Amino acid sequence: MFSAKKSIIYLFFSLLFVTNTSFAQQQEFNQLFSQLEQAIGTVETSKYKYEPELLFEHTSVIKYSYTKTSTKGTANSYAYELNIADIDPYTVRESTERDLIVVNIKIKNSQDLIKTFQDQEVKSYTEELQIVASDINNARKIREIIEKAIPIAEKIMLNKLSLNNYNEMLDWLANNVKDATYSDETYAQSLQPDPQYAGKVNLSIVETGRSSKQADYSFNLADININTVRFDISGSEFGLEFETKRKHKLIKYAEDGESKPFIDDIVIKTNNVEEARDLQTVLTLIIPEAEKQVEASFPKFNNKEEALAAVSSGTKVLTYGDNTFEQTFNADCLAEYVITEISESKSEKKQHNFNWIDINDKVIDYDISGSKMYIELITNKKQKLMKVIENGEVDPYDESFKLYCEDAENARQLQYAIKKSIELCRKSYRPAVPSTSLKAKIDWLTGAVKEVREGDDTYSQSLSLVEEGDLKKFKFTKIEIDEKGSSEHIYEVNFADLNERNIDFDISGRSISVVVETNFKEKIIKFYKDGEIQNYEDEFTIHANNVEESRNLIRGLVDIVTMSKKK
Repeated sequence: MFSAKKSIIYLFFSLLFVTNTSFAQQQEFNQLFSQLEQAIGTVETSKYKYEPELLFEHTSVIKYSYTKTSTKGTANSYAYELNIADIDPYTVRESTERDLIVVNIKIKNSQDLIKTFQDQEVKSYTEELQIVASDINNARKIREIIEKAIPIAEKIMLNKLSLNNYNEMLDWLANNVKDATYSDETYAQSLQPDPQYAGKVNLSIVETGRSSKQADYSFNLADININTVRFDISGSEFGLEFETKRKHKLIKYAEDGESKPFIDDIVIKTNNVEEARDLQTVLTLIIPEAEKQVEASFPKFNNKEEALAAVSSGTKVLTYGDNTFEQTFNADCLAEYVITEISESKSEKKQHNFNWIDINDKVIDYDISGSKMYIELITNKKQKLMKVIENGEVDPYDESFKLYCEDAENARQLQYAIKKSIELCRKSYRPAVPSTSLKAKIDWLTGAVKEVREGDDTYSQSLSLVEEGDLKKFKFTKIEIDEKGSSEHIYEVNFADLNERNIDFDISGRSISVVVETNFKEKIIKFYKDGEIQNYEDEFTIHANNVEESRNLIRGLVDIVTMSKKK
């Protein structure tokens, strides 16, 4: 069917597109293509004449076309472009349609990967194709050739792209995310690596046609969910779509130069299935490599000072519309985060004081609210261990706050530095409680229980042994003083009768204290109020001035109770 000139062109393209594939496999495929070309010929039925043609496109891609002419002389041309590697071998079969025998072909997983043309105009993509045959023997021969070609084509596609490392893959993407043109739409596309951050790329798509706009995307390849990289087909347009992991809105997006809310997916347009397939292959390869690049780009902190300094320097002043958020973080395990929201009509300042060791490092993640990206810091067990001061006034203790971030890269770096800060602050933490004898710990505790003022209320507190030299039984005295007067509370109990597992923070509004319970909540604590004996109790609370005082009281009490039970 081919002319001598066409054969020469065919041979040239065969050799040209052998790059990055096995020469032997390509040669074997080419031989099968020649057999298929010879097997396909003119077919006549009672009403139509079919004049088919087979063209080699590249690698294992072919174009099957035919002109269908009626007995009245009306002619239409049809064409189908497909990759033999996409054919489901179990669907290749012959069938009879009245006076015509055809070979039916379907694409694996019913994907619309066959590009269709009518009278040289691109129409749409479909999942199936019929090749006309002159008779049943001809149809069987066509089927046999195609069945032999499918595994060869699959091997060719596996070997098509030989990219050995992350940089080669990144260069390939930069060179092969290209313009895509359809009948009434053009997409000028460019993807460039961002040299400032590992894994980060910037994608620009200028759309012209029915509408006109420029879309700019900034994202990190490490944030892409590899399982969502899939073909996107709409009419005659073909592309590749992918989403972020957990559909987090981590893709920074601007339209015609104006910043928009973050998004979680992108479609890159392609001119055909093969461009999309290659793009899919490389993205699938580069995503895990990008994850390694990002991991390797994190700084190695030698101590808590370096990690805390990274949190402080990574906390930025941000502007959203007419509002500016001035944020500062000190570089200390006893953290102080201050955020001031400034607009034309107001200026509000809020401060959170807490200890990094109280932050739950298992749930630190970055997220999006509209156009704001943030990291939410939450305490362990959601205990309200953060002191809050708003516009100079002390607020109730809190359990969380949001640290706002510039973009996903800023959030990623902050997340890493925060987790390291928590880890290193925990390693370096040393309680004020002495680590020596039981007597030394009790002596420390008697000095650590002190007077506490909470607004208009005062708690005068003391703890002492009931009998000097007897380390078992102690007495806790608390005098509560407010504007109405005062009352005295005295509790007597043995250290060994306390439950060390239930000695914990007790926080209510602006008040922080330590709650102490007996074993099995037994009511065995002797209780006096204003000198009079009351009913036995199963718990009491020791007030503290702040979280750190409470923490040390908890540690001291736990140590003393534990050691007392071993005596």
